[in-house]
Amino acid sequence: MTEKGSPISRRIRHTGDLLLGGAQKQVSDYKQRFDSLQGSYDAFLSHMIESYPADAVSVAFVDEFFGKRELTFAGVDGTVCKYPVFDLIVFFAGAYSAHGTAHVNPSGAMNIECDDSCLETGLGVSSVLPVYINDVLSIDRTLLVTDEDGSVDDSITLSDSWVIDNSAFADYMMSLAEFYLGYKLVASEKPVDILFLDRICSSELSSFYFETSDSRNDLETQCGLIGAKVDGRPYTPTDWVYARQVFGNASLGTPPARGEYLLPRVVTELLSEKGSGLTRDQLTDRLGLTTESSKARLDHALETGIGGKRSAQGILVREHDHFVLKPGVRDLGKRTERLVNDVCERMFSEDSSVTFEDRFKIGSKWLTTTDLAFLGLCCLHLISEKCWKNRSLLIGVAKDSSARDLKRQLLPVLNYTGHFKGNFANSENIPDTDRMILQWVSLQEREKLKVPWATCEYDTAFKTTVPHFGGAKGLVSGARRNQISLNKTFAKAYFQLSEAKSDPKLRSNVLLYDRLVYPDFDTNEDQVLTLLHDYMDKPDEPEPVDVVLYLGKENAVQSFIIALFTKMTGTSIPELFGHLRPLYIADKIAKFHYTQFSSMVESTGSWLTNRPQLREFLFYLSTFRERRSEVEQTRKYG
Repeated sequence: MTEKGSPISRRIRHTGDLLLGGAQKQVSDYKQRFDSLQGSYDAFLSHMIESYPADAVSVAFVDEFFGKRELTFAGVDGTVCKYPVFDLIVFFAGAYSAHGTAHVNPSGAMNIECDDSCLETGLGVSSVLPVYINDVLSIDRTLLVTDEDGSVDDSITLSDSWVIDNSAFADYMMSLAEFYLGYKLVASEKPVDILFLDRICSSELSSFYFETSDSRNDLETQCGLIGAKVDGRPYTPTDWVYARQVFGNASLGTPPARGEYLLPRVVTELLSEKGSGLTRDQLTDRLGLTTESSKARLDHALETGIGGKRSAQGILVREHDHFVLKPGVRDLGKRTERLVNDVCERMFSEDSSVTFEDRFKIGSKWLTTTDLAFLGLCCLHLISEKCWKNRSLLIGVAKDSSARDLKRQLLPVLNYTGHFKGNFANSENIPDTDRMILQWVSLQEREKLKVPWATCEYDTAFKTTVPHFGGAKGLVSGARRNQISLNKTFAKAYFQLSEAKSDPKLRSNVLLYDRLVYPDFDTNEDQVLTLLHDYMDKPDEPEPVDVVLYLGKENAVQSFIIALFTKMTGTSIPELFGHLRPLYIADKIAKFHYTQFSSMVESTGSWLTNRPQLREFLFYLSTFRERRSEVEQTRKYG
């Protein structure tokens, strides 16, 4: 041993020095990044942020949108648990709701009443699946290593511990539980007027849409829903493909007649036509296709509709000059809704006689994460359709968003197309997320920027929009494979609700919400911006992409939302500071159920461990690390 200590102590000291030096550098770098934001509020962000009065709402808006002044609301949150028990892994997931009423007085004042008995009376769905660890790969598609075409690489062997740590099956169950419960709340005989989800709906929509593509999955062999009987007919890959795509609102012009949505839009037009179909010229006029390239793409879409593509068979037939839907396509929406109800009612059934296989198998096929994603996507479609029909307000809220699209997509695109002036001088030298940028700006400009405030609402299609790849002036491209996601469906904004009375520097976190876009409220000319998308590498014939943008415009929907949020937050409870009471309560209910379930699983493991007749058998089921951990725990705690 030297004067500097033993080799072990030197290594520990060296590691500590490295850790301290790295932490100090990160702090210094972040200080420089925040300093780079100086002046950005006055330069341009002040034109994108609006402070709202918190004392009243527009009675005229409430009357026009809801048609009444006593509004019911519900918040939905979920919980998830995966717990290994010897050679099993137990998946548990559930979703629970908290309810209340918003009373709007003739003066515009709003009073919020939350149901204090929702733990006993609130709605909830949950399910549990114990499965052998070696069987998890057959239900969790996220664990499999696949090629670009979706084929599985069987040469890779995954350890049990890796499977346990990385399995996402319970997370998919929770997503489905939350959206299915949300669907039940807006599809009931007395649907709620306002539905809060603890998720960003547009992000979930994009994620589900991507994960359920037939280009990534062999639907016949990898999806348990294929072949399920609905109204006496098997649910086919063709049904799956078009159930994903045919979603929108005719009054909003969605699905749009562009990009990969062109054929689904054709199907939508034919579904609305009760006659003998439509001719090519009639479709061209209805879809507003004026360029030769757009008409050529229509011809290609019609050929695909007739001949089929990948997993999907043809759904169109040509009768002379008219294009007509095949029999069975018109009831696809109703059949898909019945499939969702049938599968989810069994999966989340409260009847203990319904076995695990009845809940998670259809025939001999297990439901996989891909099936759960498809059901979640369909539930989100159904929620949106019911909210449009019932005029219910759908809002998703994210507490800790890592989104960057305001910094990376919205501002660059608006500047590039000439619709806005002002951007960060060097986007690489500022904080990485929109939330951190706005949090710092709010703190530094607190004298000018009063809470509650929100950024302007903008279309979530901006998340997949970038300046033109080739530099063509005024044009945009799609961020991935030159595709721009579904537009005029969801709008999003960042917001901040509260500051401490004792210290104005202490402000609540900046949160993110997105909401459904509504006909008659988000479709005026000054609320919609048309971007020009060079989709076919023909800059002279770009596709128009209509997006919702409230930049410098009055926004009655957001004004109501921020006033509602402000009434639902509070300062007496730390976790509620800047957050929403319905989601806070739903979260507490979910945590209660998580605690109860965890105790049950632990008790089951202890019961099995102490069965004398199983002791020798369980010894060989346990891994070396599990036995070592048990001995170490016994030695430590006695």
